[in-house]
Amino acid sequence: MAAKTAIFIASALVLTPAVASFMWPGREAADATARSVELSGPIQSFNQTRQQIQVRLVPAADNEQRSQVIVRSAAGRALSIPLKHGQTWASATLPEDLAGASALQISVE
Repeated sequence: MAAKTAIFIASALVLTPAVASFMWPGREAADATARSVELSGPIQSFNQTRQQIQVRLVPAADNEQRSQVIVRSAAGRALSIPLKHGQTWASATLPEDLAGASALQISVE
């Protein structure tokens, strides 16, 4: 009896993640946005999850002025994210057309 219970528990532990990932609705579709992204300026990296974008900046030199991060689509739509002095990251919620654009240009001004 103990062996059957152990086998049942082990199989439940193995099958639960597989079933959960199979049943999760729309997971691949939400993360499948493939695009070209052009970065210009002192940008270390960027990350986008659905409509949220976060841009990590290289720390500025003492005399370097940065006022905003600009996110542009190939169609010309732009979003400005204002920066404070010494800020090393910027984040924003992108409008639908920018979040799903086939190409983005991200720059620091």
